Amino acid sequence: MPKFTGKHTETFEVDASVEDAVAHFGDLETIAANYGNLQSHEILGGGRMRLVLNPRSERGVTFSGRYTGKWTVEGDRVSWASEPGDNMESHGSAQFTDVGGRTRVRFEQNMTCDMQVNRLLAKIARPIVERHIATGVSEYLERMRASLAAKG
Repeated sequence: MPKFTGKHTETFEVDASVEDAVAHFGDLETIAANYGNLQSHEILGGGRMRLVLNPRSERGVTFSGRYTGKWTVEGDRVSWASEPGDNMESHGSAQFTDVGGRTRVRFEQNMTCDMQVNRLLAKIARPIVERHIATGVSEYLERMRASLAAKG
C-alpha cells in the first residue's frame, strides 16, 4: 500500500503567555474543535484521542483518514505521536518561547497516510495528497491562533 508523507514546519507569535499558549495547544477538546475536516473524535483519557476525518475524494481517489494519538505537555513543549494500527500516522511538537509578553511557537508536524491505490494512481495522487497535508496543517494552525486570540 503506497504511503504519502507531508511535513509542515512553521514559526509564529501569539499574543498570549507561554502558559496560556501551551494550555491551548495541548488541550484535546481545543485541538478537535479546530482540527477541520473532522467527522468525529473521542477523548480516550491519558492524553489520548481518536480522530476520524471526513472522507475526501479527488481524481477518483477517496481517503477516509483515522488515527489515535497521544498528546504530552512537558513544560513549554507539546508533543504528539500516533499509535500504530490505523491508516494515518502523525507526530510532531510545538515549542513555546517567551518573547517579551508574546509567545513564539515553533510548530512541526509529520504526517503519513496509507492509501489503497495502485502504483500508477499513486504517482498521480502523491502531489495532491501531500499538498492537502501541508494545507490542512496550515489551516489548522490559523484556526488555533484565532481561537486563542478569541479567548484573550
